[in-house]
Amino acid sequence: MQTIKIQIHHKEPLTVKKLATILYDEIGEEYDLMIEDIEDYFTFLSCTFLPNGTFISVVEFNLPELETREASVKGIVFSFLQSVALIDGIINITKMNDSILQEMALKYYEQIIELEMDMRDVLTYIITYSSKTINEEFFKTFGIIKSERLDNANIKENFENGLFYIYFNHYASFTKPQKLKAEKIAEFLQEPHISSFEKLKTKLQDRGLNEDRHIDFIASIKDKLNPVEKMRNAIMHIRNISDNTIRNFEMAIEDNGVNKGIKTLIEDFWNNENEILKQQTFMKLAEIEIRNIFTEINENKDSDYCSQSDIVNAMLDEEYQDLETFQNDILEYIDDEINILNYAITDENYQELSLTIQALWSEDE
Repeated sequence: MQTIKIQIHHKEPLTVKKLATILYDEIGEEYDLMIEDIEDYFTFLSCTFLPNGTFISVVEFNLPELETREASVKGIVFSFLQSVALIDGIINITKMNDSILQEMALKYYEQIIELEMDMRDVLTYIITYSSKTINEEFFKTFGIIKSERLDNANIKENFENGLFYIYFNHYASFTKPQKLKAEKIAEFLQEPHISSFEKLKTKLQDRGLNEDRHIDFIASIKDKLNPVEKMRNAIMHIRNISDNTIRNFEMAIEDNGVNKGIKTLIEDFWNNENEILKQQTFMKLAEIEIRNIFTEINENKDSDYCSQSDIVNAMLDEEYQDLETFQNDILEYIDDEINILNYAITDENYQELSLTIQALWSEDE
């Protein structure tokens, strides 16, 4: 059952019979309905006589499930309202509530929520990668206007993202910082560590994002955000979602031939980042863990300390008699526990880590 509530501003009295007759002319014969059946679809919730001599009526009609597509149901409603608007004495008709629109809005809103969260994930990573902090000063650098006050303490307490506090149309504004005004440059020059032109130049260059590939990603989604924002605004302001709005939205977020949608661009971004950084990330995690193992061993040699690591406990109990066995156990542990992204470790990686283990082993002897 689809429920539509309308407010009608009219000069002449309006009846259920008159409305039912119009809807009967639209769908009666096609769906084998009687005029009496259609009259039951309508309920006058109120009718008020205004001081200017006109009426305001609030009418609810419930359209049953018909063997037709959603688009046709929407078409029936619009065709009906257009016909009602032609009645003599009708001044204006306004939809107040529309279950068809609600269903469409919820479907697209769920997609927008997921998309916005995914975009914020990427932008947060990009900003953090460039050693920047999401705060008011950072937003000012790019001329970004906040949608409301940014309370850093509240954001931290609720594990929120500062990007939630900027307008949607600014998500792609991080490609190029705004030009500095003279007073801002003068402010930079007064900072104690700015003691040369080169340091000032570095300060100015460091205002924006550091990686070209990150800037390229933001630029790639910029043109695609407008159709998403139009859909978002239509939903948030409970406006009609036109076929054109739907088509442009779907073309923006989904692939269209060789033209990639935002979803694929985000997926490609993460895959590319992982491919570029996976080796150095694994090697750094492994190196830190190896050094942590040796540090834990050294700090607890002469105590009854019991570690969560079997390798550390075995070393403290002097169970390892040779470097090779110890080294193999550490490398196996790293592959099983530290290699959280299942990076395909190369022979060169093993050799480099083995050299680190051998160096630390020699220091302990």
